[in-house]
Amino acid sequence: MRKLLLALGVAFFCASSIASEFTEIFALNGKVSIQAPKEFGPMPANILEIKYPASTRPTEVLSDATGEVTLAFNHTNNAMSPAQVERAHASISKMFHNMYASATWLRDEVIEQNGQKFMVMELITPAADTQIHNIMYGTSVDGRFLLAAFNTTEEQSEKWLPIGKKIMESLAISK
Repeated sequence: MRKLLLALGVAFFCASSIASEFTEIFALNGKVSIQAPKEFGPMPANILEIKYPASTRPTEVLSDATGEVTLAFNHTNNAMSPAQVERAHASISKMFHNMYASATWLRDEVIEQNGQKFMVMELITPAADTQIHNIMYGTSVDGRFLLAAFNTTEEQSEKWLPIGKKIMESLAISK
């Protein structure tokens, strides 16, 4: 019993110390807010150029110091209204299932969060020398499609995946 209480106490302390290290971050000129670790900042330019070629570079990218854990926002030029989120999810999901046939899918759904509809796709995809755990949320912002994506390497996922889920669950759109 004493060991159980000690284990619960340690887990509670670790969870609350992680939670206290979060701060509210605004993206896309304040249109998007998210709770993210204080150590997250704009991805260094040299890493950004390697990870995201200019033709596919997201609008904004935050990361840890290593660049192995990222939070990217891509506010595309594709028109999309809030009423089209479910239809967009169906076609984007189909496209991702075809592109990443060997992926392990964990979530693929439409949810309501913070008063906004989001499509959610969570999957593990192969990379050159590792596996990448992806959590992607898509919605409409200013009549255009926004894709917000949290990514971590499989090696970093034990530490970062619970944090990534908390980050994505905090995603909110300003009206």
